[in-house]
Amino acid sequence: DNSFAILYLALFFYSLQKKDYVLSGVSFSLFILSIAIYGFEVGGHPTGYFLDTFAIYASIFSPILFLYFFYTLYRVAIKEEKDLYFYIAFTSLILSLILSLRQKIIISDFAPFVVIAVPLMVKLFLHSYRVRLKMFRKNHDRFAKIMLLILILNTGVLLFNKPLYMFLDNPKLHFAYKYHIVSELASKLKEQGIRKIYTNDNNLQKRLDYYGVTKGNKYFLTDEKSPNYYKLIEIKYLNITIKKYYILLQN
Repeated sequence: DNSFAILYLALFFYSLQKKDYVLSGVSFSLFILSIAIYGFEVGGHPTGYFLDTFAIYASIFSPILFLYFFYTLYRVAIKEEKDLYFYIAFTSLILSLILSLRQKIIISDFAPFVVIAVPLMVKLFLHSYRVRLKMFRKNHDRFAKIMLLILILNTGVLLFNKPLYMFLDNPKLHFAYKYHIVSELASKLKEQGIRKIYTNDNNLQKRLDYYGVTKGNKYFLTDEKSPNYYKLIEIKYLNITIKKYYILLQN
């Protein structure tokens, strides 16, 4: 897909440093071919998605770790040996920020390449830790403990995030709202004996298809209330109604 263009571009920059002209020719050719086939959207007027992209990256790493990620890239770029990890992470980050100046990017195209910098971060931290005597490692120990605690909390929130609905007036404000509902909706449709249904929401149609509820003509699914609905399906978490869907019979 188009995200491989990022990898090929990173390989091209890496090959220039290593003066590997065979790799540079191959990687640049693959980059051009990938852009020609899949491409990236670069049109439109400048928007505010640049800061949104920063916020998403900060949520992926956790805010403090994201700052250390920037420091790592800066330190490696200035002083350390730049290996393939660096070029992939740096290229992906810069390209995503440039593209986000004009449109909302698909973060899943870039984030997997950005997090490749994690081994660099660990390497830099351990190097800084080991060159200090034990009495001068207190700040490093504190930093490691704080980061470990934050990562555990982040992981806990990601894995057990549904109770957050209890504190939100609008369920759509939940950060994982768009990833919820469909699995439960598909299960409830199957419980009703419905394995084929039609909806105007193409994205929902594809996601239902993934869970085994394919497109059909007998039933119509909508989230707009209708007085003549056939069945009502409520998606609930912890007895809190998150979403209502109405099933209509089609003639």
